Amino acid sequence: DAEIVRGIYGRLPVLVDRRLSPPRYVWPVRYNTMFHMTNDSGKFRTEAELVKLGAYKVEGGWWEKGQVKWLPLMTGRSIHLYNHRAASVVENPANLHNPFNSLATTPRQHADPSFTPRPQFWVSVGDIVWPENLNWSLAFRDIARPTDARTLIPALVPKVAAGNKLPLLFPDRLSAPSALEPLRDGSPLFTKFGSLLAANLSSFVLDFVVRQKVQGTNINLYILEQLPIIPPDAYARPFGPRTAEDIIREDVLHLTYTAHDMAPFARDQGYAGPPFAWDEEDRLRRRARLDAVFFHLYGVNRDDAEYILSTFPIVKREEERRYAGRFRSRDLILAYMNALAAGAPDARVAG
Repeated sequence: DAEIVRGIYGRLPVLVDRRLSPPRYVWPVRYNTMFHMTNDSGKFRTEAELVKLGAYKVEGGWWEKGQVKWLPLMTGRSIHLYNHRAASVVENPANLHNPFNSLATTPRQHADPSFTPRPQFWVSVGDIVWPENLNWSLAFRDIARPTDARTLIPALVPKVAAGNKLPLLFPDRLSAPSALEPLRDGSPLFTKFGSLLAANLSSFVLDFVVRQKVQGTNINLYILEQLPIIPPDAYARPFGPRTAEDIIREDVLHLTYTAHDMAPFARDQGYAGPPFAWDEEDRLRRRARLDAVFFHLYGVNRDDAEYILSTFPIVKREEERRYAGRFRSRDLILAYMNALAAGAPDARVAG
């Protein structure tokens, strides 16, 4: 494990290198925790309170009363990999220890592009500080354990309120590296790199590194900044007729834009069509191809990739139950690594 991780750090920069003055940023982002679940609780409204105020629910899970709007308050449990609709919150008053629990979104609900999970609270738009001209962002779960199925769990999310256990990464022009100088012209930063960073943070290979660094149950800011991240120029690497950037942008768009509330993200990527259907087989293959791309970008060979995937036993067990004893993600990723190396990024590999 140490040999693989040391090799990765020897080849790639960390997200923010504070040993330099000024600090060097691979991507121009700033860390934001929007609402503290205790200190800011006075700003939260339950459904019963909103009804009492005379508000009414509208499409997208918002509540309105005249010109006043309340957005859902998302927390860590709200998301999973490439999924901003992972779970709703359900109340069980009989459970005095933890009366609010997660209810996983069903395949049928995922197939409905109008479905929005039910949160525990909503927050007035007037209390939400969000970058101008940006209607989506990149979030990740603050709670992370190396013993779980996956450790670093990010997702692209629509414009919402977010609790402190769901930190957001907002664009920051002030820290834009020289390689991204054209981004200083005022164009939305995340239009250029949000999907690339989201895919990078979602990859098995980076998760393997994260597991060597997380010693508690949180991905703190200093841990995030120390992670080895693929720099902008690396995405120009060709795989046959396509670049890594082309492949990643396409797959992230299909995996993310499955609901109407992520339309702003799709429009920023230049796609004006309807949401993509939630197709489990297609999603499995797209995620596998993305992981294969990042194994190549991180300079990890096929044997080490197979070893890294073996260190995720919960994922292996879950897939073996689902796919009649087969660890399909591993098989697909390794097959896509070969296809990419052969210059066939669009091959439909067996697995």
